[in-house]
Formats: sequence, structure tokens, C-alpha cells
Amino acid sequence: MTFYYWIQFKTILFTQLELSGELKPFLHTEIFSRINGLVSQRYVQLGEYVQKGQLLATIDTPDLDAEAMSAKSALISAEKHLMETQYQYNYAKQTYDRYQKSGINGAISKQEIESKYNDFKTSEMNYLGAKADVAKAKSDLNRLISLQGYKRVIAPFSGVISKYNIDAGANVVAGGSTTSTSLFEIQQIDKFRATIFVPQNYVRFINNNQAVDIFIPENPQQKIRGYISQISGKLDNVSRSMEVALVIPNDENYGLYSGLYVKTIININDSPKILTVNPACITTLTTPDQYVVEVKPDSTIHFIKVKQGRDLGDRIEILEGLKGDEKLITNIKDDFKEGQKIKFK
Repeated sequence: MTFYYWIQFKTILFTQLELSGELKPFLHTEIFSRINGLVSQRYVQLGEYVQKGQLLATIDTPDLDAEAMSAKSALISAEKHLMETQYQYNYAKQTYDRYQKSGINGAISKQEIESKYNDFKTSEMNYLGAKADVAKAKSDLNRLISLQGYKRVIAPFSGVISKYNIDAGANVVAGGSTTSTSLFEIQQIDKFRATIFVPQNYVRFINNNQAVDIFIPENPQQKIRGYISQISGKLDNVSRSMEVALVIPNDENYGLYSGLYVKTIININDSPKILTVNPACITTLTTPDQYVVEVKPDSTIHFIKVKQGRDLGDRIEILEGLKGDEKLITNIKDDFKEGQKIKFK
């Protein structure tokens, strides 16, 4: 008679859900140049903490400066032309008004009045065109002056310089595409974000602003309190889990940094009873379904189809098929048959 090991598993009530995640900075951005030019000076180093609005670098822009000077000259010229057309317009209007009044008494012919009216309308159009030219010249100059303001590269928020790609003399290209130059990478790390994926059977037990404990696997005693900030509201079609975003403070020198692998613990209230078994109790036999083998009181075996949940490594969740008081066999053999009698070792 062959002897087999057996194990009796117990019902475990999970009051805590442990999931893995990765820390990401609360804010993270790459800083690109808005203008073409050469780096005059870089003022910050890798890992340096900077304040919002702090000067990071300056850029020399000789081409932009020359274009701005040309725009100033164009504005002056347009303003002078506007003064000329305004004078011509005022003179033509006054002349037309005078001729029109004199024409009432028949002192001036209708043809002469029409001629002065045409002169008046022509000068009016020239005057309006000159006003438009001045407005355009001002707009062009203001645009260039605004671009000149980007010669000073400043921090968009308080954080840490996690990367820089420039030094004095480096050529920079404007924009945010693959052809442009990334000047700096900055991260806000006074708090972090982390993304976890909550299994379907736990989703209804989590809420926004719910407290979450986070710890580093190398130091499980140090718990850091965070909270749930966002719940996606959509289950992944493959993993049957929901994306949940966490916010974790970093204001007490916890030693956290971006990219750190962490464990999260969520307290589950009113959660269902979840059964777990030794992975060696599960068999698929010749079908894709999962089965366990129960030993009856008369030492006969009975195959039970089960629905498997999460693989927790040293145990596997069983969502359906078991009550919790069964005696199960480990290391199931291919020659087992329903109703077969066995002995225990």
C-alpha cells in the first residue's frame, strides 16, 4: 500500500491586504528650453534641492536678441507712419467737412465734394492700416521679449534635481521633442505616489482617503502611513484587479526615494473569509480546471473542483469549492482515482 502525506488547511480571515508597489515622485518633469542658444551658466548640481522659482541656468541668445532689436526698430517705424497717416486723415476729414458745408449753398460743385470725400476715405483706410501695423509690431516685440524671459531657466516647483544634461557652452534647441535638448529633470519628493493593483474580491472594501501602511522589505518594522488618493474604477480584463493610487508623505526623513520597491498593507473591514492551501494540494490533472483531493473519514479520496485566487507564494487562495474543514492530500499522483482508499504517512 502506498503512503501519502496529507495536510489539513484552515480558514484564514484576512484583516490586512498586502500588496507590492513602486514609489514615484509626486511631481516629475523634464525641463526643456523654449529658445535656441548657448548655456551661459548652470547653477545647480545633481541631487540638489531647489525651491520653486529658483534660477537653474542662464542661456545666451544672440540671434533672439538681434531679432528683438529689429522688432523694436520696426515698431518705431510703424508708430511714425501712424502719426503721418493720422495727420493726413485728420486734414482730409476737416477738408471734406468744410466742402460739404459749402456745398449746401451751391458754392462748391458736387464733383469737388465727391473728390474730397474719396480723399477722406483713402486717408482713413491708410490710417486704420497703419494702426494695425503698429498693433502687429507691438505683438511681435512682446512675443520676442517674452521669449527673452526664458533665458533664465527656473524651477517650476520645489524638488530635487535628479538629472541634468547641460554645462556652460552647451548648445540647446527649443521645444520638447526628440530633437530638442532636455536641460534638467526635477522631482518633488516631499511626498510620493505609488500604484498598486487590488484584486477584484477586495475592491469593494477600499475607499478614497483610506489609510495605508507602507514599509520597505529590508526594514519591515518601520511603517509609514499613507492614504488612497485615487481609485480607477475599472478592472483589468486579464488580472481582474483594479489600479489604485497611493500618496505617501516623506517629511520625516524616512529614507524614501523614487523607484524604491515597497510593500503596502491595507486594513480590510468586513472582508470575506478567504481559504488558503499549500500549493502542493492543487492539481489540474488532464483538464485546465483546478482540483484538490480530499480524504474522507473512511480513507477514500474525493476530487473537488476549486476556483483559485491569488498565488501568495507559500499558499494559494481558494475562492470557491471548499468549506474549510477538509483534509487534503499534497503531491497528488497521476494514478489517483475517485473513491480510492489510501493510508497516511
